[in-house]
Amino acid sequence: MRPPARRRLALAAACLLAAGCLAPPAPRDRYYRLAVEAPARLHAPVFAGVLEVERFSADSAGRGTALAWVAEDSAPEVQRREFDHWVDSPTLLIQQELARALREAGVAREVVTPEADVERDYRLGGRLVRFEEVRGPDAPRVVVELEVEITDPRRSALALRATYREEREVAGSGVAEVVRAYDAAVSALVARIAADTAVLARR
Repeated sequence: MRPPARRRLALAAACLLAAGCLAPPAPRDRYYRLAVEAPARLHAPVFAGVLEVERFSADSAGRGTALAWVAEDSAPEVQRREFDHWVDSPTLLIQQELARALREAGVAREVVTPEADVERDYRLGGRLVRFEEVRGPDAPRVVVELEVEITDPRRSALALRATYREEREVAGSGVAEVVRAYDAAVSALVARIAADTAVLARR
């Protein structure tokens, strides 16, 4: 190889190396918790025994940790943020937060999750239908939709079956504002579940 050719090759290699060294670092992954406010405490438990809150079922988007979004409400494609994640699957976060909130509200004598490994008198389960940010021409918002069933397994009796949906506008352009909208939507949803169980006591 001629000297000028070798010099050009060395210069090209140096440029490539410099470009690689000067490239900006990849964005870091960020993780967010779900913070749910407990509803007002009931005067007396609705369920005299143990209420077990199960993990909710969901599609693959609802089971993943990446924050999901759709371009508009009717969009068939559910997309995910690349670097923004929940600390765990939304199905697990909602299970944990719902159990804690219902326990603090005094809905049952005891409110547990299956990990407690105690005999249950009632079970609360269901399906997470939607847990996503909606973008598009209207005001951006988050949508949380949950199908809930409360049953008495010993008597094969259904105490409550309902679908709850809450939407909250995103008051800003950052991910933190999206997370706060989720907090508000899930808190409102949990309050409605607690209120509906209180109605059961008056039947």
